Amino acid sequence: MMRRLLVTALLLLSACGQNAPDKADKKEEADATPGIALSAQEIKSLGIATVPARASGFRHQVAGYGTVTALDTVAQADADARTAAAAAAQSSAAAARARSLGTGDEAAVSREIVETAESKAASDQAALLLARRKAQSVFGFNAPFRDPKDRAALVDRLVSGKSVLVRVTFPVGSLRNRMPASLSVARLGDSAKTWTTSKIWQAPADPALPGTGFYAVIDGSDLAQNEHVSAIVFDGPSQAGVLVPASALVMGDGENWVYLQNGADHFVRAPITTDKPAGDDYFVPGSAGIAPGRKVVTTGAGLLLSRETNPSTGAGD
Repeated sequence: MMRRLLVTALLLLSACGQNAPDKADKKEEADATPGIALSAQEIKSLGIATVPARASGFRHQVAGYGTVTALDTVAQADADARTAAAAAAQSSAAAARARSLGTGDEAAVSREIVETAESKAASDQAALLLARRKAQSVFGFNAPFRDPKDRAALVDRLVSGKSVLVRVTFPVGSLRNRMPASLSVARLGDSAKTWTTSKIWQAPADPALPGTGFYAVIDGSDLAQNEHVSAIVFDGPSQAGVLVPASALVMGDGENWVYLQNGADHFVRAPITTDKPAGDDYFVPGSAGIAPGRKVVTTGAGLLLSRETNPSTGAGD
């Protein structure tokens, strides 16, 4: 009996000696893992809450401001061009008729009448050129006013209220002298409603407002004449990434971080950039390594930072 008791005691001591190193190894391994491990009770007491990172795309935006062009400005330019064109056509025809009647041995009109008709035709042609150049100085060289049919169709839409003409200006150098494929405008203070158009052309430089200007025809809006608007142009390729809430942001070691949850009880910091705000979120490019659906800590991130940097800090500290 004594021999059996001694054998049993030796076996128990041997088992204890094998388990002790295993527990120590696991503790050392946990201590060496980046981040912080918490028990379920600690997670609850710290009030840790997470949300999944949402997949999103991002394109660089350039913001500008503009004004809805008054209808009388467009109408006056159109009326001046039409009047000048009609006068030039009439005087040109009169000059041609006078030349035909004033040639030959049996001329029906004198040379003086022919010269007067030709002078009138030249004057009206100069007036037509001036009207066109005035329109160009206001609306640019690529405005759809060069073809009378296009101009008439646009003016009809503006007069009927189906379209408005907006002049927008963007900061100097922001678009790198490139013509945008499209732009969006919104009423100031009303970010919920925007209108997008691809009917754009270069506007003349505005001496009162430095920057790059464009005219845009906006269809189907309820914008009023002379109303001020904001404008946005998307510039550059689209980036894939995720949106993380601004409430997840923590600062430490001179960087911006968020905490990601690994498994049920482990949290690790991930650096992010904050140069792409998107409302109440930040866009984080895919190169940062945060996959869509990854759990991001939105409540208690500051407490996690305190526990990670000072492990002796308790849940109630």
